[in-house]
Amino acid sequence: MTDDTPKVLAQVETPLGQAEIVEWRWPGMLDFTRREEALMVEMSIPPTSADASACLPELDDERHCFMGTLFVRWPGVLVTGRAEAGLIRVVRCVFTAEETQRFKSLRSDPDLAFLQGMLALSSETMRSLFGLLKRELEQTEPSLRAVSSLVDLIAIETERVILRDSAPSVSGRLAPWQFRRIRQRLSARGPVPSLAELARLCGISPRHLQRQFHALTGRTVADYIETTRMEQAKDLLGGSGQPVKAVAEACGFAHPNSFRRAFQRSTGMTPRAWRQASGQRHTFS
Repeated sequence: MTDDTPKVLAQVETPLGQAEIVEWRWPGMLDFTRREEALMVEMSIPPTSADASACLPELDDERHCFMGTLFVRWPGVLVTGRAEAGLIRVVRCVFTAEETQRFKSLRSDPDLAFLQGMLALSSETMRSLFGLLKRELEQTEPSLRAVSSLVDLIAIETERVILRDSAPSVSGRLAPWQFRRIRQRLSARGPVPSLAELARLCGISPRHLQRQFHALTGRTVADYIETTRMEQAKDLLGGSGQPVKAVAEACGFAHPNSFRRAFQRSTGMTPRAWRQASGQRHTFS
């Protein structure tokens, strides 16, 4: 089991809570399960930042959401998910028990949409404040007055986020590492992956993959797979002397006829005609 205890790089105690910079180093994909007692607001620090796919299983154990680089860990709520491997460094505020209770009183019964929204904040004000907090914490001798003032301002902005009339927008899209895994799998030679296989790579169900993929790209998984295969076929037909049958196999088609129909449906031309036209274009370019 991966130890998710962070290494503390800088830490300052203030009247409202603790301001700190911490880091994790994970050798492989991390499946995490967290329930915090204190309300925390965190921002991942580029370039050592990462997104994650998260779930609130006690509210809906099937629905996953995007967990961004600026988020709130709501106290008492179980969050599970998966994040990519590597070095992750964050600057965060861990509020006191008294301040945590004050925040909770603002949303005594938070619903699923609100809590998912807390995992992907879009507040540029909050990002700016955390940028200033990071810079101060990185000083040889951080100023308690400066850090306390910044934590006060972050608490005010956090309250404003909580009290917005509508819940923060929920991003039900794939995390970048999930989309990257899909692209890597599609670029590999061999049989075309099934929806179930791609869902396993992303750590979510096929149904959620369909929904989150469409939210990110505006297209279905099947459409994206077909387009990717046709682009691969065009590259091979135009840049290599491989027979059409070999190109079909390289793009994951079991039969040349299936490849021919799919290619003609996509381009309006047969593979052979496209190769000839491509050769002419290269000749006159």
